[in-house]
Amino acid sequence: MKTRLLMPAVLLTLSLISIGQVLAEDRCQVPKDQWQPQSALEAKLVEQGWTIKRIKEDDGCYEVYATDAKGERKEVYFDPKTQEPVGEDE
Repeated sequence: MKTRLLMPAVLLTLSLISIGQVLAEDRCQVPKDQWQPQSALEAKLVEQGWTIKRIKEDDGCYEVYATDAKGERKEVYFDPKTQEPVGEDE
């Protein structure tokens, strides 16, 4: 009886994990010739009060290591074309 109740929960969990992995892999699918330069993203964030430690390319995104205007450490992924955030590591 417990097995019957447990199976749907296990299947749901596995489905959500798979969906999360697909979304993470597809968050930045922009051709390289459409990317804005890292310096433009850095200037935008500095203007917002961020202190940039490092910007690197990761899975088609810009990954920014920084401290925001509130003094909080951030690791945020940005779309290289729009310069909008697409995810954050906690």
